[in-house]
Amino acid sequence: MKRLVLGALIVGSTAAGVPPVFADASDLLMRMDKAFVNLSYDGVFTYFSGNDLTALRLVHKVVDGEQRERLVHLNGAPREIVRRGDEVACFVMPGDDLLALEESIPAGPFARAFVRQFDRLSGTYAVEQAGEGRVADRSAHRVAVTPKDEHRYGYRLWLDQATALLLRSELVDREGNRLEIFQFNQIEIGDTVKNIALDAGELTGSKVSHLRLAGASAGNISAADETPPMRWHTGWLSPGFEMATADIRRKPATASSVSTLMYTDGLATFSVFVETMPEGGAASMVTRNGATVAITRRIDADGEYFLATLVGEIPEATGQQIIRSIVHK
Repeated sequence: MKRLVLGALIVGSTAAGVPPVFADASDLLMRMDKAFVNLSYDGVFTYFSGNDLTALRLVHKVVDGEQRERLVHLNGAPREIVRRGDEVACFVMPGDDLLALEESIPAGPFARAFVRQFDRLSGTYAVEQAGEGRVADRSAHRVAVTPKDEHRYGYRLWLDQATALLLRSELVDREGNRLEIFQFNQIEIGDTVKNIALDAGELTGSKVSHLRLAGASAGNISAADETPPMRWHTGWLSPGFEMATADIRRKPATASSVSTLMYTDGLATFSVFVETMPEGGAASMVTRNGATVAITRRIDADGEYFLATLVGEIPEATGQQIIRSIVHK
């Protein structure tokens, strides 16, 4: 289900339940960023993207120093995604669209949490506190993250006053239209979250697919060892975006190699995948789901044809400009 922010966000505990004092909105984001790996929680949230509204249960704990997560779809096709450290197991029914997504875009569902760099935001976003609110029966600080140009979207965030847990986020365009909404409806935080809640349930007849998180070594190919080596780059990037990772991976279905490049401006991310043109060819096309755009384009390099795919939460015009700039080194 695309690359969602599925990790929990919390700062250190406070004495007698007194909320921590935050210097400013950027301080809130920095504390939130550091908290991805620290929180134990079990919550039910809704996620709206485009025309879809999904309800999910999310459990997160650190067990013996290892990140553990479990994501359960509560409506639609039965699905579970279970994470142990860098290993991710997807439990889905035969024919589920998630399988096709895995084969075409070799990235784990938790990738976005590993590339957030809030200390880089000042050049491309304005960050400010925007009052108080209430979400999931908890008082919250509101934070507005506003882009300084047309090449990225903005965010409205609600952070728990007592813990800095992200309770609600809205991704908005320049006109303020909400493209995606994430919101906890109920949440249990702390030591009361049991380890057994991390175990996958029983999905009769389900298929299990195993993935590695972006940046993990297993299943990936060193660019230096691959023949030919990594040879693609973007000729143009919107200001603030930098490459976060680059490697060459194998598609699960065919074992063919896919050059994979991920970029971030510290908050927004997009990925570029380049592979040999599939048999039968492929058409250039653009699809949108909420804030996520997917753009494919055929590339002719030295008489060979390749298929480039860009996927990310950036405006379509920006994505088109980037994918048109992709060239063979």
